[in-house]
Order: sequence, then C-alpha cells, then structure tokens
Amino acid sequence: MTEYQRSILAGAVIIAWTSWCLWLYWRQRRVRAAAAGGAALVAYASQSGTAEALARQKIDDLKAEGYSGDEIRLLPLNQLTNEALLSTRRALFVVSTFGDGEPPDNGRAFARRYLNGARLPLDLSHLSYSVIALGDSAYTKFCAFGQAVYRGLAAMGAKPLQPLVRIDSGKPNTTSPGAGTADAVNYWQLADRQLLNPGSPGDPLYRIELRACGPSPAWRAGDVLTIRPRLARRVVEQWLARQGVDGANWITVAGHSRTLAAWLSERQLPDRICQPGQLLGGEFVDWPLLPEREYSVASRPEEGRLILLVRQRRGGLGSGWLTRYCPVGGFLAGCIRVNAHCHTLDHRRPILLIGAGSGLAGLRAQLAERARCPSPGRSWLIYGERSPEVDRHLASEIDGWLEAGTLSRCDRVFSRAGNGPRYVQHFLTANGEQVASFLSQGADVYVCGSSAGMGEAVHRALADLLGTQAVNRLFDEGRYRRDLY
Repeated sequence: MTEYQRSILAGAVIIAWTSWCLWLYWRQRRVRAAAAGGAALVAYASQSGTAEALARQKIDDLKAEGYSGDEIRLLPLNQLTNEALLSTRRALFVVSTFGDGEPPDNGRAFARRYLNGARLPLDLSHLSYSVIALGDSAYTKFCAFGQAVYRGLAAMGAKPLQPLVRIDSGKPNTTSPGAGTADAVNYWQLADRQLLNPGSPGDPLYRIELRACGPSPAWRAGDVLTIRPRLARRVVEQWLARQGVDGANWITVAGHSRTLAAWLSERQLPDRICQPGQLLGGEFVDWPLLPEREYSVASRPEEGRLILLVRQRRGGLGSGWLTRYCPVGGFLAGCIRVNAHCHTLDHRRPILLIGAGSGLAGLRAQLAERARCPSPGRSWLIYGERSPEVDRHLASEIDGWLEAGTLSRCDRVFSRAGNGPRYVQHFLTANGEQVASFLSQGADVYVCGSSAGMGEAVHRALADLLGTQAVNRLFDEGRYRRDLY
C-alpha cells in the first residue's frame, strides 16, 4: 500500500469515527429530550408583541436541550385546546398582564375556559410547566395574569418545573434596545419632523419620519418601534458641570470611541458626585440605560419611511427626545417589534377603525397597507380629537383615501366642538344601529390609542351595544384587535 493510499484510508477512518460520534451525540440529545417529556409546547399571551418575541427566543433554549424544531409547538394562548394540553408533557407559558390585571386579548379565551371559575374538568397531572410572567411593577396587579396561569395549571394537577418567573418591564436594563426579545436593533436617521396641530388646546402632536441606516427592516401595520431615547444635551452638560468634567473627552469602551457626553446621554445619571478618574475610566458603563419607549408604526415599508405620530408630553422622556431634542438629521437606535396579534390577515374584509389622539398612527398604517390591496373591503374610520379647527390631522391623506375608495366613511369626533358626541365611545353609542349593522357584515374592529381612557371606554361601549358574548366571539375569531398603550 502506498503512502498516498494509507493517507486516504486514515482520512476515511477519521471521517467515519467523527460521524459515528456525532450520531451518538444527536441520539443522546433526543433521548434526553424524550425523557424530559417528549413534544414541547411554548404558549404566549401578548398584547404588544413583547411576550411573543420572548417566547420565540425561548424555542432556541429548548433546541439546545435536545428538542428538534418539529417537536416544539408555538401557539398563542387562545389556540390551546384540551387536546393540545393533554398531548403535551412539557410546556412553557410566556404571558403578559394587560390593563388592570387582565389577560392580553389573545389570552382571554384561555382565561374564560380554564381560569375564571368555570374551569373545564381537565387532568394535567402528566404536564410539567414553567411560566414567565411579564408586567410593570408600577401597576398594583403586577404580573397578575401570569400568576393566574401558574396557579390555574397547578390546580389542574400540572407540576411546576420552577417558581413563577416575573419580568418587570418598568425597570430598565443595561443592554441595547430589544434586549431579551430577539428583535434586531437598527439605526435610524430622523429625516423630518412636522407639528400637526399648532394652536391646539391639547399637547403638541408631531409627525416623525425616520429613514433606516442601511437596509430597511420589514414591518406591518400593528407592529411597534422600540427606541432608546437620550437625555437633552443641556441636562448632560449641567450634570457634567457639577462633576467638574469636560464632556468633550473621548472615551473608548469595548473598542467603541465616543465623547463622554454621548456615552452619558443614554444613561440614568446618578445624583452623587463622581470622581473624574472614574468617569474618564468608563465607570458609567455599569449605569442603567434609559428605559425604552414604544410607538405604533404609522406607515408601510413601501413608503420608504417609518412614520410615527408622537404626542409631546411634558417631561416625557421618549416624546421629548423625538419631538424636541433629537435634531433633524440626528440618529437613534431602535428595533421593530413584530406584533402579529394586531396584523390584519385579509384586507378584503370590512374593518371598523377606532382611535383618538396619537392612536391615529396605527389606523393610518392599516389604511396605508389597505391601499395596496387590489379589492379592499369597506372601511369606516372613527377618530377623536379636541378642536375641529386645528385637530384635523392628516386631512389631505384621509381625503385621498376617501376619494380612492380605500376608506369608505370617516367620522371625526371633537371633544371641544360643543355639540354632538364628545368622544368616540359616545359616537358608537349614538350610532349603535349603524355600528351593529356594519359589524354584522363580518367586519373586523381595530382600536388604537390610550388604554386607560379611550380603549376601556370603547370596549364598554361595544359590550353594551353588542353584548359581552358577541364581543368575546370577536376576540376569539381574531376580529377584535386592540393596539393600546
């Protein structure tokens, strides 16, 4: 045998041995996964897409434990059935709490079936489970729905793998936008900023246009842009003046060089006096970043810009940065959070669009997306604001959609008009027969705006008009979608 042949033979033996080892490793992973409970389930209940994004990220953790992709099911909580629960031996539930301790819209049916007193008789003693609960500790009923899911599963005999995990969205972390959600961070340039309501009795409302730096990410109507705001320059300068440190010093951290003022503008500044050497040495990297802010997208990608409608709030961190302090031409970091719960799957269906104030953002995105549909269904826009003289936002666009047939009817409701319904919920009540008739034709309902005010009032008006059971059916059929904040 020649030296060349011996080399070939040795290589073949090495390849065969390596393949055999890899096969044994793969088989052992499968055995461990089977021993852990066979097929796995990841279920989520998400109002704005955060819990859904985290649930998708957790699938990778299960794969690392030995589960293959076809062994893992991902489902919104509403789609869970007795059969799905009975055929699963291991489950992870990632659920948000919405409003005053309520389930998100795509978890309401699950709550009715299994948690709200009328629990179906179900023996889940075969099921091992974990629950990750998302919430905001600023609310009294912090993670209340997650706790209800955790206790409800235990009451049906399921065995918890670990104590309930609570994630507080109200506490900022020290990572980049979208951390913990598998969302990709993009950088955007503020291309244009326009005040929509000069002279309004309400707070200023701005149309913000952002241009992606590099390839533009994809998004859909109903998705959310999460940004990391910055402090106003004067705030950083005043803080640095108290420290006796020049913010123009260039500081390098993890291979990235920026001025000290630029580094600090993204962080919560402590009240204490810091030593100059500590600042110049990069101590600030351990300080919490400013909390993220979320905004409903108001455009479709084909328009070439990501459009936001932002109400400037006094002392507002995100709104202040976007509407006042970030210069036109300046840059910001942000990520698109997919919110599939609020996607419209078929624009050929009729739709009732209801909103107020900056909630017009989500409604505009729906109409912009609908305009690309060859044969859109009828659409009815009911929109609330303050003054009929100065608060007719996007009037030319809305008129264009009316003329083109994308929008079938538009009713503006003004709280300062002095006559007629003051708010959109009053309009729904006053026009109940027409609203009920429109919905009886298979129309979807899409609500965008403030949760505590408009959102809750609209929900009560619809329940009074249609009945609670009919509204629940709208939720269950995916025809009632709420983009609320």
